[in-house]
Amino acid sequence: MRLPLLKFQLPEWRPADFAPLERNKKKIADLLGKTGKGSDKFLASCERIKTLALKGRADLIPGIIKSSVDVRALTYLFGEPVFRVRITKKMLDCLYTPKPRLGLISLFQLINVFFRYFDQIGAEQEFDKELFDSFCWLLRKELENQGNIRTGKEFVALSNNMDLFFTLEGPQRVVEYAMKSRVDLDVAFKQLALQNYNDTRFHRLCRYRYYLDTLRELPVGKGHAVLAEVCKAEVYDSPAGDGRLLGHEILSILIDRALDQEVSDEWRGVILTIAGDPRVPNTSSRFRKWWSILGIYRQKKVRMWLSGFDLRLFLEALNDYGISSGNTDLQRMFKARKTFLEGLLEQKLIQHARLFVGNAPERYLRGSYRKDELPEYAKVNDSYRSMIYLQVGHCYMIEGSHSFKLWLFPRLPANAGITQYTRKNFSPNDLSYGLEKLYLDEFGPHAKAPIKLTHHQNLNWLAEAIKFLQSEGVYPNIEKLIEPGSYRDYKFRYGL
Repeated sequence: MRLPLLKFQLPEWRPADFAPLERNKKKIADLLGKTGKGSDKFLASCERIKTLALKGRADLIPGIIKSSVDVRALTYLFGEPVFRVRITKKMLDCLYTPKPRLGLISLFQLINVFFRYFDQIGAEQEFDKELFDSFCWLLRKELENQGNIRTGKEFVALSNNMDLFFTLEGPQRVVEYAMKSRVDLDVAFKQLALQNYNDTRFHRLCRYRYYLDTLRELPVGKGHAVLAEVCKAEVYDSPAGDGRLLGHEILSILIDRALDQEVSDEWRGVILTIAGDPRVPNTSSRFRKWWSILGIYRQKKVRMWLSGFDLRLFLEALNDYGISSGNTDLQRMFKARKTFLEGLLEQKLIQHARLFVGNAPERYLRGSYRKDELPEYAKVNDSYRSMIYLQVGHCYMIEGSHSFKLWLFPRLPANAGITQYTRKNFSPNDLSYGLEKLYLDEFGPHAKAPIKLTHHQNLNWLAEAIKFLQSEGVYPNIEKLIEPGSYRDYKFRYGL
């Protein structure tokens, strides 16, 4: 069935037709002016409160809160980032001078203040737990009252989850909710009606707690996006309670969970980025801030890892130069030297290490790693060489690149400066013949002499080094110090 075509004509709009709409717009604007932040009464109240605060007479502010507009002005200034009035217990009490119940706008402003500043509410120098608890009690009471007469979703969600939010353990409880519900933190924020409080102190602390729980559950040594997040200063410098920072919690989790012998590149990078090298002097500000609080056990564990990392960096720089320079002798001897040094490390015989690099090796390291991922190293006044100092049991060894000999000392002279991290610059002579002279000057010609060994393709240098270690009470598994293809030849020629 076909409908008939309908024809009709609309009249033209006249100016008088818009008059009711304009009158209603004016009424709404007037209403907002009387009740909102743009009203003359509101602005005047803000000015009175600000004037007292600027004159240092904030203690007089409770006495001038006489009307609901004054309450709105004060709760607004509690959260004003440009000019913020510091909250006190008397100011909270004076909010009830005009009426026994807060208005909706004032309550919303207080809730925003709570989430924006959280544990920094009212804090001038240190956290005020009594004030914080009073603030939480006020919000709980008001939400219960509003919950009886309001049906807004946000109020209902806040009211239903008061025990989750309005407590010092709030961020931890929100994270536990997310973990228990098996949802991402952003999903949990939405479910709990917290999505509108983004970039607040409460949100940040939730994320920080979420990071810690993620680190606790992360497979040992594995990478994760959270590792990049915890390397941000605003994260690791955040307070964690009891005089500790969140960085202390992050470091404790990673160090304690990692293996004693080794740590992954990702986890070591986080540790060095936050706390730096624990082998620096204990008087340094960074050591005092982090390592003095983390304790001796964790310091020792990380020092052991960094000794291995120093050795790895030395071998990387050595190999890189051998290849880039086309030095065939260096390349030919690299594998034997690598096997020897890594064999000592694998057997946990290396107790301490320190890396010394010239200009070219430093450029290689800076090109391969971020600066904050590198351990503390010293500079060698040389364009191409790099050296590494190793304490092996009661022996002291210095290995170097190019034609540098392998040096072994029974003791270190007091003035060597090798283990003094306050000293940053050395010459190749400081680590070789100059060190030998210091040794002889201090211990005399009758002391056991240090030895210097030239690397050759034959195994004699290895046999002499192992013999020296054994003479000093260090008995390594020799098979792990020699390339598999050379072990039978070594055993035939030198025995075990």
